[in-house]
Amino acid sequence: MGKADLLKMMMQGGRDALRYFYDEAAAEMSKPVKNRIQPDPNRQRIMDTDYATGSPVQFSEDLGSMYPRNPNPMAPLPKGDRGRTLVDRRQEIASRLAEKIRGSGIMDSDARYFYSSDGPIYRAAISAGLSPADASKYVDDFSKRFAATSPRTEVEQNIKNATSVMAKEAAGIPHREIVGPGTFDPKTGKRGISEKGYPMMTGKGGIHGNLLDDVIERGSIDRATNTKPANFGANMVGNRSGVTADTHAIRGALIALNDIEAGAVPEGYILPKFRDAYRANPSKLTPNMIDDTVGKQMIDVDGRKVNAQTEYPVFADIYHLVGKELGVDPAEAQALGWFGLGGETNLASARKTVSDIFDERINVTAQRLGISPQEAARLVFTRKMPVMGLLGGVFGANAATQQQREDDILGYLQRGGI
Repeated sequence: MGKADLLKMMMQGGRDALRYFYDEAAAEMSKPVKNRIQPDPNRQRIMDTDYATGSPVQFSEDLGSMYPRNPNPMAPLPKGDRGRTLVDRRQEIASRLAEKIRGSGIMDSDARYFYSSDGPIYRAAISAGLSPADASKYVDDFSKRFAATSPRTEVEQNIKNATSVMAKEAAGIPHREIVGPGTFDPKTGKRGISEKGYPMMTGKGGIHGNLLDDVIERGSIDRATNTKPANFGANMVGNRSGVTADTHAIRGALIALNDIEAGAVPEGYILPKFRDAYRANPSKLTPNMIDDTVGKQMIDVDGRKVNAQTEYPVFADIYHLVGKELGVDPAEAQALGWFGLGGETNLASARKTVSDIFDERINVTAQRLGISPQEAARLVFTRKMPVMGLLGGVFGANAATQQQREDDILGYLQRGGI
């Protein structure tokens, strides 16, 4: 098919265009990984690297208002009400964290912009021909679908799956319907439940399918039951109104409390095998001593009983206060904590942003289809097609855990000597 005919068919969109696209993507995924198309290192970028200049997008979800809270604020919190001390002393803890972040020098870096892919994505959509209103809607919609397909998924695969869902929706095709060649498990001989190269957990009880159903039917993810991945996914695309209260954030808050008053960390947050040592020398609190899980309890949410992470806002609220002291968004405060306090929490990394990887995927897609990156970008941002990728992505025994995924992804494009 000639380039002109290909572009005409793809711009018309719909099932035939998507079937052609998925056939091409499957053919590329059938190659050995080492032989698959790589992004051109000398490419002209579609997405800029100006993370400091955000988009004008007003995200439709206020993440901070969606944390799962016990309707009775005085009711005991999970695990013996261990979080009560942090609730009562949250302002002290926040001030200490803000002080430590300032002292780390990280405020002079670009670390705060880790969650700022919305600006590059928005401007790329404008360059692709979208109106400001349509570009804003694209970023908002992409944020929700990226969040819904984020659990236990690497960023590259996450972007591929989110754009695939958006292209199907635009064509009036349910996200569970397989349009192109399906995945295949040679061990069992069973056909998969998604297109080759776009594996998602959309079977019965599958988290991706359930979260996408929430987004499509309710307009948002049920954050009572999927709090951290929902916030993380939305943060990654630029919705900075809430906090990813992960291991980094939990450890940082507890270490800050111990800085304020040695021995003040509730015993419930100390792993049993370290409790005697902490009692003997409370001035010494190391990350490996901390129980950094988030406690759950049954609460009523929208007329239903939910086993919700009601300890989540205990930590998230602290970082909202840190953000106020530093003059940054809640998610930016948490990102500054990662990079400014990584030596204390023993969890630090530095990798690529969502927009960096998105830009690479557009370039690879253009190469495979024999069109320009600008033409590929126009098709992606008008939701006529997804992007292609390098990785095949397999769920099961080899799938990354949520924490492994975070440890791999949570970083930013290193600049400014940080």
